[in-house]
Amino acid sequence: MDSFSYLRAVKCVGVTGAMWLGEKGNIAALSLMAVPALRLSKANDGVSSTSLVKQWRYIYEAGKSQNPPIAAATAAAFIYLAWSVRRIAPRSQIPLYYGSAAVLTLGIVPFTLMVMSPTNNRLIQHSETMSMEGSAAPSRARDDEIDQLIAKWNTLNGVRSLLPLAGGILGLVASLA
Repeated sequence: MDSFSYLRAVKCVGVTGAMWLGEKGNIAALSLMAVPALRLSKANDGVSSTSLVKQWRYIYEAGKSQNPPIAAATAAAFIYLAWSVRRIAPRSQIPLYYGSAAVLTLGIVPFTLMVMSPTNNRLIQHSETMSMEGSAAPSRARDDEIDQLIAKWNTLNGVRSLLPLAGGILGLVASLA
């Protein structure tokens, strides 16, 4: 594979990886479809907060194991592109775009740790408590707190999905320049 074809393949990995993580894929899908469906099942079908928080936990664990490695691979592609293009066009802004795309895509990790952790930890705590208590109905206060936490998580997750989306857009702009 010649270097031009190789760079084209790496561009595809970077842009599609970021877009898949962001608004066109995985992270945003949770806030746009999965969590609203869970909340509707509670409102319309009487699904308990116990079930709701357990389902949220399954979604959370899947995303926690899947998304950071994809973000890292995507960011690595953007970093490689920034380095490669720097040698080809040293006065261009393109390396800056690719570097920024890498930072934005990886931004899901610090955003999760710094902004979302209190909400995540509280929901996890509820999930574990409810698993130990079995089928006992949660108190009204706990039920309300779970609803509020899931709504907050949904909003924060939607904001988080914008980071790789912005990275993907910058990567696409750089790739088309």
